Amino acid sequence: MNIIPYFNKLDYINATAQQIIRDFDMFGIEIRFSGDPENAYNELLYQVSPHIAKLIESDYKKLLNLLYRIDVNENKILAIVSDTTVNSLSEAIADLVIRRELQKIVIRRHYSPKDQ
Repeated sequence: MNIIPYFNKLDYINATAQQIIRDFDMFGIEIRFSGDPENAYNELLYQVSPHIAKLIESDYKKLLNLLYRIDVNENKILAIVSDTTVNSLSEAIADLVIRRELQKIVIRRHYSPKDQ
């Protein structure tokens, strides 16, 4: 499923941000989102990335639990970790998180009954 068109739909971006906020909050990590549709992806990336970097350095098990909770594909994580051309591991993982959360929102809305 191609999720790229949904990056420009404010209701999907807001739902994605709220899902990210909830998932990170379960691990005691505060994420904020202004709701600016023009800068939504970058705002989320720069909110999530420093937390990922901190977890990489200080609490790798917590990071793995968070990624498991979000259901980020393990093979994609391993590919990023082993890719020597990746400039920022934390940004690459944050990108996976955002894309997975958006994908979950798109799938939920696509397959949910329309009369709810």
